[in-house]
Amino acid sequence: MFNTIGYFQFNNLIQGRIPMLLVLLDNIDLAPWFNQVTRLHLENIVVHSKPEEVLSLVQERKLPMHYAVLVLDNDGIRSASTVEALEKAGFTNAYYVKGGFTALANERTQQI
Repeated sequence: MFNTIGYFQFNNLIQGRIPMLLVLLDNIDLAPWFNQVTRLHLENIVVHSKPEEVLSLVQERKLPMHYAVLVLDNDGIRSASTVEALEKAGFTNAYYVKGGFTALANERTQQI
């Protein structure tokens, strides 16, 4: 699927402080990976949700259909189906990390 991203793209989105909504489906702590300024950006874009509540959460925020939404879980399974639901509802800029946080952490280890 072309709506997946890996560590390189994820890191660029966060480091570039790109406006988006980062939906965490699991208890994931990204703060140790980033400096203080970037952590402040994370605090502004991160929301925690259950997969079945993400669509209504995004709709309640009245985000434009093209607004970037990135969904992250531990293994990438629930986030894939969550992004699929967002796409079916018309959101055109929804992504998830293939393999979830586990894959992100592995890729990050290889890059640093």
